[in-house]
Amino acid sequence: MPLGLHLPELLIILAVALLIFGPKKLPEIGASIGKSISSFKKGMKEVEEGKAKEELQGQAQLEQKRLEMEALERELASKKAAANAYEAAQAKHAEASATDSKLG
Repeated sequence: MPLGLHLPELLIILAVALLIFGPKKLPEIGASIGKSISSFKKGMKEVEEGKAKEELQGQAQLEQKRLEMEALERELASKKAAANAYEAAQAKHAEASATDSKLG
């Protein structure tokens, strides 16, 4: 049972509500409570969907940042390779110059 209430307790609550509000108002009260509950559920669903959407956007941003980092790492590796090749060429040129000066 909802809220731990059993049939006798529910009947007592309904009887008190009938005495307080009258037979004409009870259906209106029930309908308004039902509408309130359904709008609450709808609002909670929208909040959950919003959180899921934000999470997906965050994941997409992380993926884009990861791709950017990979591109930067490839560019850095390429520049390091070019620098190493340049240094090797400089060393070879210096060695050749030293050999030429010894011969000449």
